Amino acid sequence: MKSFQVLIAAVFMMVVQFSYAAEFGDHCVTGLASDMMIPTKCEVSTMYEGKTYCFASQMSKDKFLENPDASLKKATEFYAKNAEPEREKISQADAVAQIKSKTCDLSNKDAGYLELDGMDLRHCNMVNTSFFGAYLRGANLSGANMERAYLNLARLENANLSYANLKDAIIFQAIFDKTNFKGANLSNARVIGTLGNVDMSEANISKGRFGLDIGNQPMGAMRFDAIGGNFSGSNFEGADINRNNVRFGNFRNANLRNTNLFRADFSKADLTGADITGADLKEAVLDGTIMTGVKGIEAIKGYDRSKGECVDCSGH
Repeated sequence: MKSFQVLIAAVFMMVVQFSYAAEFGDHCVTGLASDMMIPTKCEVSTMYEGKTYCFASQMSKDKFLENPDASLKKATEFYAKNAEPEREKISQADAVAQIKSKTCDLSNKDAGYLELDGMDLRHCNMVNTSFFGAYLRGANLSGANMERAYLNLARLENANLSYANLKDAIIFQAIFDKTNFKGANLSNARVIGTLGNVDMSEANISKGRFGLDIGNQPMGAMRFDAIGGNFSGSNFEGADINRNNVRFGNFRNANLRNTNLFRADFSKADLTGADITGADLKEAVLDGTIMTGVKGIEAIKGYDRSKGECVDCSGH
């Protein structure tokens, strides 16, 4: 019996050592190699040259194993430049006290699962704050500095994020409903989920990563779904919104220059006055898409391979 207990203890110690020995702070290596910070629980991992590496999915792991040295080189360089400072866990009471103070600072805090519904956080500094699973329904975050914030699985129904700074933020599968991002800065932000009738008009989404990146998503392959969303006047230049469902969306006068729109579904969307110069529209669905006064049609990539019959468009 004693020898069995010793064996169990040894196995436990090995598990503990394994769970704390992973490189890159348990971030997905394949994600890092693709310039994305994707935290994991290291449920999918591998040993390579005596070190443990974590992955967001089995597909990420398989991709890594195709060329580990090349992936590690890219991951190491990106992580060295973008590694986040550790976040300090904050209690509900301490968070509320901060929010009530005039000098509210939640930067580098872990506010995961806290209940902040309806609160006014406009004056708070929230750089690199984790709101994983937090309740922010009806919260006022207008104009707040939320650069590099982590909003995975957060409740954002009726939240006001208009003109907020969400540069480099990561927003996976948050719950949206009538969420207001009007004029927000989402440059280089990573957004995946069902946004529905979100208002993202006049937002800066340049180089935003809203596209489907198979193998680098912690909850499997998901896409950006915003049926009927308002993106009028928004700047998507250089963004990746491939394979997305934006049917009935309002893209009037939007800047879609040099965007990746591969297989994106723009059925019945309104692109009146939009600039799509240099965009990649290969296999995009343009069935009933309104393209009145669209700029740059002659410079679209893959236009001849798009699908459906657009409205008021020439040569298609």
